[in-house]
Amino acid sequence: MLCAGAARRVGCIAALLAACSRPMPSVTEGRALYGANGCASCHGQSGHGDGPLAATLPSKPTDFRDAALFNRGAGESAIAKTLAEGVSGTVPAALHLQHTHHVLVMPKFDHLSELERRSIALYVISLREVPGQRANQDRSQP
Repeated sequence: MLCAGAARRVGCIAALLAACSRPMPSVTEGRALYGANGCASCHGQSGHGDGPLAATLPSKPTDFRDAALFNRGAGESAIAKTLAEGVSGTVPAALHLQHTHHVLVMPKFDHLSELERRSIALYVISLREVPGQRANQDRSQP
């Protein structure tokens, strides 16, 4: 039978092992999800806002190289939240959807898990890094 102190240590070790085995978001996974979910069709392969559909949209897609363009914040959590909620905006009357002037100018990606949205966020962040610096391929912390 374990004493109370030993039982606590075993519990702490078990909690640490569970935390370490939890999947973490990664730039590599984000890159694959970026391609698989059509992000490049608007934002472009390199995230410059120059995808093949960009010219047909009511507003130019964000150029990921410029963090100042991220209205909701340029960090991992803020980008993941933007992916979950989409971006609403005002578009010309000719482009109304369902008789409203408020539409999503970027669709929701709420079908993705939080982990997947965080991975895409890390990839988006990696696109704005200074040339010559290597992007972190995987996160080391939750």
